[in-house]
Amino acid sequence: MIHTLSMFNTGQVTLPKSWRAKYKTNKFVAEETKGGLLIKPLVKNETVYYEDEKSFGLYCESGLDMEKIKQAIKKMDG
Repeated sequence: MIHTLSMFNTGQVTLPKSWRAKYKTNKFVAEETKGGLLIKPLVKNETVYYEDEKSFGLYCESGLDMEKIKQAIKKMDG
């Protein structure tokens, strides 16, 4: 389904109530793609990598297991 979204003076965009209810989250990921802007719900236990000109990082609503991250880094280092 396609909806037209309006932006307020503060830069905020309101998502349709049906979408907010369907995904049961208040966290969304916005990604710039070749086709335009893509907005996706951040679902439980999903981890998102982000970066911009100044920084990068990982975001996970329910937190990250640091031991799993350490193990994955050790595997990559060989």
